[in-house]
Amino acid sequence: MTDPLKDPTPLQPNYLPENLYNRQEEQKPLENLTSDNSAPQNLFLHGPRGTGKTHVTHFALEKSDRKCYVPCTQHDTQYKALKQILRGLNEEVNDGHHTSDLQRKVVEKTKAVHTVIILDDIDFLLLNDGDDLLYFLTRMETRNSVDLVLISSNHTGLKSQIEERTYSSLQPQRINFEPYTAEETYQILVERARKALVNQSLQKAALTYITSTTQNISVGLHWLKHAAETTDSVITESHVQQVQKKAYEKYAANLLNRFTEHHRLLYQAIRELDVEENTIKTGKIYTRYEELCKAYNENTLSKRRLSDYLKHLELVDLIEAEYHYGGSKGKTRDVNLVTL
Repeated sequence: MTDPLKDPTPLQPNYLPENLYNRQEEQKPLENLTSDNSAPQNLFLHGPRGTGKTHVTHFALEKSDRKCYVPCTQHDTQYKALKQILRGLNEEVNDGHHTSDLQRKVVEKTKAVHTVIILDDIDFLLLNDGDDLLYFLTRMETRNSVDLVLISSNHTGLKSQIEERTYSSLQPQRINFEPYTAEETYQILVERARKALVNQSLQKAALTYITSTTQNISVGLHWLKHAAETTDSVITESHVQQVQKKAYEKYAANLLNRFTEHHRLLYQAIRELDVEENTIKTGKIYTRYEELCKAYNENTLSKRRLSDYLKHLELVDLIEAEYHYGGSKGKTRDVNLVTL
């Protein structure tokens, strides 16, 4: 048999299908943003990774003329987010402006036309001065022509992460994205497989194994794509089991592409230490990270900065952390690597 992969595009995580499976109720409030309304609407989309929050948002707002998409993993301060919003409004801004200058420009650009601002992975922004940005966006003079869509995969809610005055101004409508069941995950992946793979190149047992192991659609897509790329015959259950670890590594690498080289070195340090012990102390992580920096001729970052980066890895569910407070060292973390 020839290569089972005829078109890799439908297996890409950012591929937008013609129809979204079983997310009609979650989609309706987003579609309402494109209709004429006098009052601003602020939506808070909340749920685990791989449940379709970003896909549903793009799908529902595909026909919207004025939408600004801000991936907060890269734009994690008010200043960076404001610049990205202005780019979405066709206003290119150089560095060197004061934050208040950017705020004034946003007000000017949103006076005439209804605008939807999407803050994806807002938890990264809220680690910094995201509260200030939300307060500004909900109190600016053109707020009646601006809708906000906040997307979060954090385990905690929004109210505990922002000030009371900000939440009072925001008053978001919460839309929960429940995890897909194994059966729902199967239906989504089988539709992608029909478009991406040669007929009869995927055994049902292979896809069943993937969808019973993970209900994260992005992980499942990486796994299925990697399985197709590493065989020249039918994709069997035994084959997807064999490539399971490598497929997850590809998923993790794809996530880490959004971050810095030091995020990747920190994650590498954790992976190496995970071979030696299940629960890893942050002190050992920092030491192994420093060794890797020396090996790759990279300057080391401060422990404070690395502490922030560990939080980033936690927010994208590549690690789990248990926090301990008090003692001579203050706050410490026990870290576990997340695997399939």
